[in-house]
Amino acid sequence: MNFIKTPVILYCITALAVASGRSLAQDGDSNASESALTESFGPHLAAFLPKLQANDTNAAAAFWQEVNGNCPIVHRGAGDPGHCQVTFIWRGDAQTKRVSLLGGFPSGSLAAPLVRLGSSDVWFRTETHPSDARFQYVFQVNGPEQIPFNSRALMEAMGKSPPRKDPFNAREFQGWSWVELPDAPPQPWIKEQTGILRGKVTKTTFKSFTLKAEYPLSIYTPPGYGEKGNRCWLMVAFDAGFPTMELSLNNLLAAGRIPPLVVVGVGNISGESRQRDLGGSTQFGDFVAGELVPWARTNYDVHADPDRTIVAGMSLGGFMAIFCGLHHSGTFGKVLALSPTLIVAPHQEEAIPVWAKEQPGLLARQFSTRPRLPLSFYFGVGRYETFLPFSMVYEARRLRDVLAAKEYPLNYAEWDGGHMEVCWRGQFADGLMWLTSRPPTGRRTP
Repeated sequence: MNFIKTPVILYCITALAVASGRSLAQDGDSNASESALTESFGPHLAAFLPKLQANDTNAAAAFWQEVNGNCPIVHRGAGDPGHCQVTFIWRGDAQTKRVSLLGGFPSGSLAAPLVRLGSSDVWFRTETHPSDARFQYVFQVNGPEQIPFNSRALMEAMGKSPPRKDPFNAREFQGWSWVELPDAPPQPWIKEQTGILRGKVTKTTFKSFTLKAEYPLSIYTPPGYGEKGNRCWLMVAFDAGFPTMELSLNNLLAAGRIPPLVVVGVGNISGESRQRDLGGSTQFGDFVAGELVPWARTNYDVHADPDRTIVAGMSLGGFMAIFCGLHHSGTFGKVLALSPTLIVAPHQEEAIPVWAKEQPGLLARQFSTRPRLPLSFYFGVGRYETFLPFSMVYEARRLRDVLAAKEYPLNYAEWDGGHMEVCWRGQFADGLMWLTSRPPTGRRTP
Protein backbone atom coordinates (compact mmCIF):
# COMPACT_ATOMS: atom_id res chain seq x y z
CA MET A 1 0.00 0.00 0.00
CA ASN A 2 1.41 3.37 -0.98
CA PHE A 3 1.87 6.40 1.22
CA ILE A 4 3.15 9.89 0.56
CA LYS A 5 6.90 10.22 0.83
CA THR A 6 7.81 13.88 0.45
CA PRO A 7 6.36 15.19 3.75
CA VAL A 8 7.91 12.24 5.58
CA ILE A 9 11.31 13.10 4.09
CA LEU A 10 10.76 16.71 5.12
CA TYR A 11 10.12 15.72 8.72
CA CYS A 12 12.96 13.19 8.68
CA ILE A 13 15.24 16.11 7.88
CA THR A 14 13.77 18.48 10.45
CA ALA A 15 12.29 16.38 13.27
CA LEU A 16 15.59 15.00 14.51
CA ALA A 17 17.48 14.92 17.80
CA VAL A 18 19.38 17.70 19.50
CA ALA A 19 23.05 16.87 19.17
CA SER A 20 23.38 14.84 22.36
CA GLY A 21 25.79 12.36 20.77
CA ARG A 22 29.53 12.90 20.81
CA SER A 23 30.95 13.55 17.35
CA LEU A 24 34.51 13.64 16.07
CA ALA A 25 33.42 15.82 13.16
CA GLN A 26 31.91 18.86 14.82
CA ASP A 27 32.43 22.33 13.36
CA GLY A 28 34.59 21.13 10.49
CA ASP A 29 37.46 20.03 12.72
CA SER A 30 39.44 17.54 10.62
CA ASN A 31 42.31 17.20 13.07
CA ALA A 32 41.02 14.24 15.06
CA SER A 33 43.66 12.52 17.15
CA GLU A 34 45.13 9.17 16.16
CA SER A 35 43.46 7.45 19.12
CA ALA A 36 40.12 9.00 18.21
CA LEU A 37 40.48 7.82 14.61
CA THR A 38 41.30 4.32 15.80
CA GLU A 39 38.21 4.37 18.00
CA SER A 40 36.09 5.56 15.09
CA PHE A 41 37.26 3.14 12.42
CA GLY A 42 38.39 0.23 14.60
CA PRO A 43 41.95 -1.10 14.71
CA HIS A 44 41.65 -3.00 11.41
CA LEU A 45 40.54 -0.07 9.24
CA ALA A 46 42.56 2.45 11.23
CA ALA A 47 45.72 0.76 9.93
CA PHE A 48 44.87 2.18 6.50
CA LEU A 49 44.56 5.76 7.69
CA PRO A 50 48.21 6.93 7.61
CA LYS A 51 48.55 5.56 4.07
CA LEU A 52 45.29 7.20 3.02
CA GLN A 53 46.49 10.53 4.38
CA ALA A 54 49.68 10.04 2.37
CA ASN A 55 47.58 9.45 -0.78
CA ASP A 56 48.70 5.83 -1.21
CA THR A 57 46.50 4.68 -4.10
CA ASN A 58 46.93 0.96 -3.33
CA ALA A 59 45.88 1.50 0.27
CA ALA A 60 42.89 3.57 -0.87
CA ALA A 61 41.70 0.81 -3.20
CA ALA A 62 42.02 -1.76 -0.41
CA PHE A 63 40.24 0.50 2.08
CA TRP A 64 37.22 1.06 -0.16
CA GLN A 65 37.03 -2.65 -0.85
CA GLU A 66 36.99 -3.33 2.88
CA VAL A 67 34.21 -0.85 3.67
CA ASN A 68 32.00 -1.82 0.73
CA GLY A 69 28.83 -3.34 2.19
CA ASN A 70 30.02 -2.75 5.75
CA CYS A 71 28.94 0.85 6.37
CA PRO A 72 28.30 2.52 8.63
CA ILE A 73 31.02 1.10 10.84
CA VAL A 74 29.49 0.06 14.17
CA HIS A 75 31.10 -1.11 17.38
CA ARG A 76 30.25 -0.78 21.05
CA GLY A 77 31.78 2.11 22.90
CA ALA A 78 34.71 1.25 25.15
CA GLY A 79 33.45 0.47 28.64
CA ASP A 80 29.87 1.38 27.72
CA PRO A 81 27.91 -1.63 26.40
CA GLY A 82 24.73 0.45 26.25
CA HIS A 83 26.08 2.62 23.42
CA CYS A 84 27.70 2.13 20.03
CA GLN A 85 30.13 4.15 17.98
CA VAL A 86 28.66 4.68 14.51
CA THR A 87 30.98 6.01 11.79
CA PHE A 88 29.46 7.18 8.51
CA ILE A 89 31.76 7.28 5.47
CA TRP A 90 31.44 9.01 2.10
CA ARG A 91 33.84 8.78 -0.83
CA GLY A 92 34.48 12.21 -2.26
CA ASP A 93 36.06 13.36 -5.50
CA ALA A 94 37.69 16.49 -6.87
CA GLN A 95 34.36 18.34 -6.89
CA THR A 96 33.44 17.48 -3.30
CA LYS A 97 33.54 20.62 -1.14
CA ARG A 98 31.13 19.71 1.65
CA VAL A 99 29.33 16.55 2.83
CA SER A 100 26.47 16.53 5.34
CA LEU A 101 24.58 13.76 7.10
CA LEU A 102 20.79 13.95 7.31
CA GLY A 103 19.68 11.54 10.01
CA GLY A 104 21.45 10.43 13.16
CA PHE A 105 22.25 13.23 15.59
CA PRO A 106 22.14 16.60 13.77
CA SER A 107 24.27 19.63 14.33
CA GLY A 108 22.81 22.98 15.25
CA SER A 109 22.03 23.58 11.58
CA LEU A 110 20.21 20.19 11.35
CA ALA A 111 22.66 18.91 8.71
CA ALA A 112 25.59 17.28 10.49
CA PRO A 113 28.96 17.82 8.77
CA LEU A 114 31.39 15.11 7.76
CA VAL A 115 35.08 15.92 7.74
CA ARG A 116 37.75 15.00 5.24
CA LEU A 117 40.62 12.74 6.25
CA GLY A 118 43.61 14.86 5.30
CA SER A 119 43.68 15.27 1.53
CA SER A 120 42.25 11.80 0.88
CA ASP A 121 38.86 11.02 -0.63
CA VAL A 122 37.57 9.76 2.75
CA TRP A 123 34.92 11.89 4.46
CA PHE A 124 33.60 10.65 7.80
CA ARG A 125 31.56 11.41 10.89
CA THR A 126 31.41 9.42 14.14
CA GLU A 127 28.50 9.56 16.57
CA THR A 128 27.60 7.74 19.77
CA HIS A 129 24.14 6.14 19.72
CA PRO A 130 22.17 3.96 22.15
CA SER A 131 22.82 0.33 21.26
CA ASP A 132 19.11 -0.28 20.59
CA ALA A 133 18.77 2.51 17.99
CA ARG A 134 17.32 2.06 14.52
CA PHE A 135 17.23 4.97 12.08
CA GLN A 136 17.48 6.10 8.47
CA TYR A 137 19.99 8.49 6.98
CA VAL A 138 21.19 10.01 3.70
CA PHE A 139 24.08 12.21 2.61
CA GLN A 140 23.99 15.60 0.94
CA VAL A 141 27.00 16.62 -1.14
CA ASN A 142 27.80 20.29 -1.72
CA GLY A 143 24.50 21.34 -0.19
CA PRO A 144 23.78 24.51 1.79
CA GLU A 145 25.83 25.13 4.91
CA GLN A 146 22.59 25.57 6.87
CA ILE A 147 19.23 23.98 6.12
CA PRO A 148 16.46 26.62 6.00
CA PHE A 149 13.42 26.28 8.26
CA ASN A 150 11.04 27.53 5.58
CA SER A 151 9.61 24.42 3.94
CA ARG A 152 9.60 25.79 0.39
CA ALA A 153 13.20 26.93 0.69
CA LEU A 154 14.09 23.55 2.21
CA MET A 155 12.59 21.58 -0.65
CA GLU A 156 14.31 23.90 -3.14
CA ALA A 157 17.64 23.23 -1.44
CA MET A 158 16.97 19.49 -1.52
CA GLY A 159 16.21 19.77 -5.23
CA LYS A 160 19.50 21.50 -5.99
CA SER A 161 21.51 18.94 -4.04
CA PRO A 162 19.35 15.80 -3.72
CA PRO A 163 19.99 13.52 -0.73
CA ARG A 164 21.96 10.39 -1.63
CA LYS A 165 21.83 6.90 -0.20
CA ASP A 166 24.97 5.33 1.26
CA PRO A 167 26.58 3.38 -1.60
CA PHE A 168 28.46 1.24 0.93
CA ASN A 169 25.32 0.16 2.83
CA ALA A 170 23.04 -2.42 1.23
CA ARG A 171 20.19 -1.65 3.65
CA GLU A 172 17.69 0.67 1.97
CA PHE A 173 14.06 1.46 2.76
CA GLN A 174 11.80 3.99 1.07
CA GLY A 175 14.77 5.63 -0.63
CA TRP A 176 16.92 6.06 2.52
CA SER A 177 19.80 4.04 3.90
CA TRP A 178 19.26 2.70 7.39
CA VAL A 179 21.15 1.20 10.28
CA GLU A 180 20.01 -1.17 13.01
CA LEU A 181 22.24 -1.38 16.06
CA PRO A 182 22.83 -4.69 17.90
CA ASP A 183 20.16 -4.31 20.60
CA ALA A 184 17.41 -2.82 18.41
CA PRO A 185 14.04 -4.39 19.26
CA PRO A 186 13.04 -7.15 16.82
CA GLN A 187 10.46 -6.51 14.09
CA PRO A 188 9.27 -10.06 13.36
CA TRP A 189 6.08 -9.09 11.54
CA ILE A 190 7.75 -7.34 8.59
CA LYS A 191 9.53 -10.42 7.28
CA GLU A 192 8.18 -12.09 4.17
CA GLN A 193 6.82 -15.56 4.97
CA THR A 194 6.10 -18.43 2.62
CA GLY A 195 3.10 -20.71 2.81
CA ILE A 196 0.65 -18.22 4.33
CA LEU A 197 -2.56 -16.80 2.92
CA ARG A 198 -2.46 -13.22 1.74
CA GLY A 199 -5.02 -10.47 1.71
CA LYS A 200 -6.06 -8.41 -1.28
CA VAL A 201 -5.54 -4.70 -1.97
CA THR A 202 -8.06 -2.88 -4.17
CA LYS A 203 -7.49 0.60 -5.54
CA THR A 204 -10.48 2.89 -5.97
CA THR A 205 -11.59 6.47 -5.37
CA PHE A 206 -14.20 8.11 -3.18
CA LYS A 207 -15.90 11.39 -4.03
CA SER A 208 -16.68 13.45 -0.96
CA PHE A 209 -19.88 15.46 -0.94
CA THR A 210 -18.62 17.40 2.07
CA LEU A 211 -15.28 18.39 0.58
CA LYS A 212 -16.29 18.31 -3.10
CA ALA A 213 -13.14 16.37 -3.88
CA GLU A 214 -12.20 12.84 -4.93
CA TYR A 215 -9.77 10.88 -2.75
CA PRO A 216 -7.73 7.81 -3.72
CA LEU A 217 -8.35 4.74 -1.57
CA SER A 218 -6.31 1.57 -1.01
CA ILE A 219 -8.55 -1.05 0.58
CA TYR A 220 -7.11 -4.16 2.21
CA THR A 221 -9.37 -7.17 2.71
CA PRO A 222 -8.00 -10.15 4.68
CA PRO A 223 -7.62 -13.75 3.51
CA GLY A 224 -11.00 -15.48 3.59
CA TYR A 225 -12.88 -12.21 3.41
CA GLY A 226 -16.55 -12.73 2.56
CA GLU A 227 -16.85 -16.14 4.18
CA LYS A 228 -19.95 -16.58 6.28
CA GLY A 229 -19.60 -15.40 9.87
CA ASN A 230 -16.23 -13.75 9.21
CA ARG A 231 -17.17 -10.14 9.98
CA CYS A 232 -14.14 -7.87 10.26
CA TRP A 233 -12.86 -4.97 12.27
CA LEU A 234 -12.55 -1.70 10.34
CA MET A 235 -9.51 0.56 10.30
CA VAL A 236 -9.22 3.91 8.52
CA ALA A 237 -5.55 4.73 7.89
CA PHE A 238 -4.32 8.10 6.64
CA ASP A 239 -1.60 8.55 4.00
CA ALA A 240 -3.03 5.35 2.42
CA GLY A 241 -1.49 3.26 5.18
CA PHE A 242 1.73 2.39 7.00
CA PRO A 243 5.04 1.12 5.61
CA THR A 244 4.91 -2.67 5.02
CA MET A 245 1.32 -2.63 6.33
CA GLU A 246 0.05 -5.29 3.94
CA LEU A 247 2.95 -7.60 4.80
CA SER A 248 2.46 -7.10 8.54
CA LEU A 249 -1.29 -7.69 8.33
CA ASN A 250 -0.81 -10.94 6.44
CA ASN A 251 1.73 -12.19 8.99
CA LEU A 252 -0.31 -11.14 12.03
CA LEU A 253 -3.46 -12.76 10.66
CA ALA A 254 -1.64 -15.98 9.79
CA ALA A 255 -0.31 -16.17 13.36
CA GLY A 256 -3.74 -15.44 14.84
CA ARG A 257 -2.47 -12.32 16.59
CA ILE A 258 -5.21 -9.97 15.33
CA PRO A 259 -8.84 -10.45 14.26
CA PRO A 260 -9.84 -10.17 10.58
CA LEU A 261 -9.46 -6.56 9.55
CA VAL A 262 -10.53 -4.40 6.61
CA VAL A 263 -8.33 -1.35 6.13
CA VAL A 264 -9.47 1.71 4.20
CA GLY A 265 -6.30 3.61 3.38
CA VAL A 266 -7.15 7.22 2.53
CA GLY A 267 -4.65 8.77 0.14
CA ASN A 268 -3.86 12.43 -0.44
CA ILE A 269 -4.84 14.50 -3.44
CA SER A 270 -1.59 16.47 -3.20
CA GLY A 271 1.02 17.61 -0.72
CA GLU A 272 -0.95 20.80 -0.14
CA SER A 273 -4.18 18.89 0.49
CA ARG A 274 -2.36 16.64 2.97
CA GLN A 275 -1.24 19.59 5.05
CA ARG A 276 -4.73 21.11 4.92
CA ASP A 277 -6.67 17.91 5.62
CA LEU A 278 -4.49 16.13 8.16
CA GLY A 279 -3.50 19.25 10.05
CA GLY A 280 -6.69 19.29 12.12
CA SER A 281 -9.35 20.04 9.49
CA THR A 282 -12.83 19.79 11.02
CA GLN A 283 -14.28 19.37 7.52
CA PHE A 284 -11.95 16.47 6.71
CA GLY A 285 -12.75 14.81 10.03
CA ASP A 286 -16.46 15.14 9.29
CA PHE A 287 -15.88 13.60 5.87
CA VAL A 288 -14.05 10.60 7.33
CA ALA A 289 -16.55 9.95 10.13
CA GLY A 290 -19.71 11.04 8.33
CA GLU A 291 -19.14 9.81 4.79
CA LEU A 292 -16.25 7.39 4.47
CA VAL A 293 -16.94 5.14 7.47
CA PRO A 294 -20.70 4.77 6.70
CA TRP A 295 -19.76 3.91 3.10
CA ALA A 296 -17.27 1.27 4.30
CA ARG A 297 -19.82 -0.24 6.67
CA THR A 298 -22.37 -0.44 3.85
CA ASN A 299 -20.02 -1.93 1.27
CA TYR A 300 -17.83 -4.19 3.41
CA ASP A 301 -18.63 -6.88 5.96
CA VAL A 302 -17.33 -4.97 8.98
CA HIS A 303 -18.54 -4.36 12.50
CA ALA A 304 -20.59 -1.22 13.01
CA ASP A 305 -19.59 -0.54 16.62
CA PRO A 306 -16.86 2.00 17.53
CA ASP A 307 -15.08 -0.50 19.81
CA ARG A 308 -14.01 -2.41 16.70
CA THR A 309 -13.27 0.63 14.56
CA ILE A 310 -9.73 2.08 14.51
CA VAL A 311 -8.44 5.37 13.15
CA ALA A 312 -4.72 5.33 12.46
CA GLY A 313 -1.90 7.43 11.09
CA MET A 314 1.77 8.33 11.22
CA SER A 315 3.35 11.77 11.37
CA LEU A 316 0.71 14.34 10.43
CA GLY A 317 -1.69 11.44 9.92
CA GLY A 318 -1.07 10.48 13.55
CA PHE A 319 -2.10 13.98 14.62
CA MET A 320 -5.30 13.60 12.57
CA ALA A 321 -6.01 10.16 14.03
CA ILE A 322 -5.97 11.63 17.55
CA PHE A 323 -8.03 14.60 16.33
CA CYS A 324 -10.66 12.23 14.90
CA GLY A 325 -10.77 10.26 18.13
CA LEU A 326 -11.36 13.47 20.07
CA HIS A 327 -14.12 14.78 17.81
CA HIS A 328 -15.68 11.51 16.61
CA SER A 329 -15.54 9.04 19.46
CA GLY A 330 -19.01 7.86 18.43
CA THR A 331 -17.41 6.50 15.26
CA PHE A 332 -13.92 5.48 16.40
CA GLY A 333 -13.15 3.72 19.65
CA LYS A 334 -9.47 2.98 19.02
CA VAL A 335 -6.65 5.34 18.02
CA LEU A 336 -3.25 4.27 16.65
CA ALA A 337 -0.86 7.21 16.18
CA LEU A 338 2.87 6.91 15.49
CA SER A 339 5.07 10.01 15.76
CA PRO A 340 2.00 12.26 15.75
CA THR A 341 2.96 15.77 14.69
CA LEU A 342 1.63 17.44 17.81
CA ILE A 343 3.58 20.64 17.15
CA VAL A 344 1.34 21.79 14.32
CA ALA A 345 -1.90 23.74 14.57
CA PRO A 346 -5.04 23.64 12.41
CA HIS A 347 -4.92 25.86 9.31
CA GLN A 348 -1.13 26.14 9.56
CA GLU A 349 0.27 26.56 6.05
CA GLU A 350 3.90 25.77 6.78
CA ALA A 351 4.82 22.08 6.96
CA ILE A 352 7.66 22.99 9.34
CA PRO A 353 6.25 24.21 12.66
CA VAL A 354 5.92 27.84 13.58
CA TRP A 355 4.76 29.21 16.90
CA ALA A 356 1.07 29.57 16.14
CA LYS A 357 -1.06 30.93 18.96
CA GLU A 358 -2.93 27.61 19.32
CA GLN A 359 0.17 25.51 19.87
CA PRO A 360 1.98 23.72 21.35
CA GLY A 361 -0.16 21.30 23.32
CA LEU A 362 -3.42 21.97 21.49
CA LEU A 363 -4.81 18.43 21.64
CA ALA A 364 -3.51 17.88 25.18
CA ARG A 365 -5.39 20.97 26.36
CA GLN A 366 -8.58 19.89 24.61
CA PHE A 367 -8.48 16.40 26.13
CA SER A 368 -7.75 17.86 29.58
CA THR A 369 -10.87 20.05 29.55
CA ARG A 370 -13.35 17.43 28.33
CA PRO A 371 -14.98 14.48 30.07
CA ARG A 372 -13.23 11.17 29.40
CA LEU A 373 -14.34 9.70 26.08
CA PRO A 374 -14.78 5.96 25.29
CA LEU A 375 -11.39 5.72 23.55
CA SER A 376 -8.30 3.52 23.78
CA PHE A 377 -4.92 4.81 22.56
CA TYR A 378 -1.71 3.32 21.28
CA PHE A 379 0.75 6.02 20.35
CA GLY A 380 4.46 6.58 20.45
CA VAL A 381 7.37 8.72 19.37
CA GLY A 382 11.10 8.40 18.68
CA ARG A 383 13.47 9.94 21.20
CA TYR A 384 15.39 11.48 18.29
CA GLU A 385 12.33 13.56 17.35
CA THR A 386 13.33 16.78 19.00
CA PHE A 387 15.10 19.88 17.81
CA LEU A 388 14.97 23.12 19.72
CA PRO A 389 12.73 24.99 20.06
CA PHE A 390 10.39 22.23 18.85
CA SER A 391 10.02 18.75 20.28
CA MET A 392 7.75 15.96 19.15
CA VAL A 393 8.92 14.01 22.21
CA TYR A 394 7.95 16.65 24.76
CA GLU A 395 4.54 17.16 23.18
CA ALA A 396 3.90 13.41 23.02
CA ARG A 397 4.79 13.10 26.70
CA ARG A 398 2.50 16.02 27.53
CA LEU A 399 -0.43 14.29 25.79
CA ARG A 400 0.51 10.96 27.39
CA ASP A 401 0.37 12.49 30.86
CA VAL A 402 -3.01 14.13 30.18
CA LEU A 403 -4.51 10.88 28.90
CA ALA A 404 -3.09 8.94 31.84
CA ALA A 405 -4.46 11.48 34.31
CA LYS A 406 -7.89 11.16 32.68
CA GLU A 407 -7.55 7.35 33.02
CA TYR A 408 -7.77 6.53 29.32
CA PRO A 409 -6.71 2.99 28.34
CA LEU A 410 -3.29 3.82 26.95
CA ASN A 411 -0.17 2.10 25.67
CA TYR A 412 2.58 4.67 25.09
CA ALA A 413 5.86 3.71 23.40
CA GLU A 414 9.18 5.44 22.85
CA TRP A 415 12.03 4.18 20.72
CA ASP A 416 15.63 5.18 20.04
CA GLY A 417 15.14 6.43 16.53
CA GLY A 418 13.52 9.23 14.63
CA HIS A 419 10.53 10.28 12.57
CA MET A 420 11.23 7.40 10.24
CA GLU A 421 9.54 4.52 8.45
CA VAL A 422 11.94 1.85 9.73
CA CYS A 423 10.65 2.56 13.24
CA TRP A 424 6.95 2.84 12.35
CA ARG A 425 6.76 -0.50 10.55
CA GLY A 426 7.52 -2.38 13.77
CA GLN A 427 5.43 -0.17 16.03
CA PHE A 428 2.42 -0.52 13.73
CA ALA A 429 2.20 -4.25 14.43
CA ASP A 430 2.65 -3.74 18.19
CA GLY A 431 -0.06 -1.11 18.27
CA LEU A 432 -2.52 -3.14 16.26
CA MET A 433 -2.09 -6.21 18.46
CA TRP A 434 -2.61 -4.18 21.62
CA LEU A 435 -5.66 -2.26 20.40
CA THR A 436 -7.49 -5.29 19.03
CA SER A 437 -6.94 -7.15 22.30
CA ARG A 438 -8.62 -4.42 24.35
CA PRO A 439 -12.02 -5.38 25.86
CA PRO A 440 -15.15 -3.40 24.88
CA THR A 441 -15.63 -0.17 26.80
CA GLY A 442 -19.29 -0.80 27.56
CA ARG A 443 -20.00 2.54 25.95
CA ARG A 444 -23.26 4.20 25.24
CA THR A 445 -22.84 5.22 21.62
CA PRO A 446 -23.70 8.90 21.09
